[in-house]
Amino acid sequence: MKTAVIAAMLVASISAASAQEALETYRRKAMARDYDAQRETASCLRTGKCVGSPVPNAIEACAWRMVILGSGHGNVDASDTANYQEDCRSLGSDQERAVALTKAEELFRDIYKRELPVKTLLQ
Repeated sequence: MKTAVIAAMLVASISAASAQEALETYRRKAMARDYDAQRETASCLRTGKCVGSPVPNAIEACAWRMVILGSGHGNVDASDTANYQEDCRSLGSDQERAVALTKAEELFRDIYKRELPVKTLLQ
């Protein structure tokens, strides 16, 4: 019985390590201006259902939605706007929205080496 429990614990820990690598792969690609990876990162953070995203993080998900809209990437479309509206406007307070904006500005500067065009978010 002890052997089965230990084996199950090892499998669980290996799966958790693999899961974390998957989310980190999305993040790494997202930081390298990969539009699809930015979308996947936001989605994983919002739902917490993706590999390597054990707990939803609505604030960080919102921040990524802002980065996507501000990027000006040619694939940005109405679904990105809808995702931004759903993820960011569903935050519970102005304070949470302010934290998300600050995080988005930091991410955007790190990724694009310029300021987040906040006006694109207000349209």
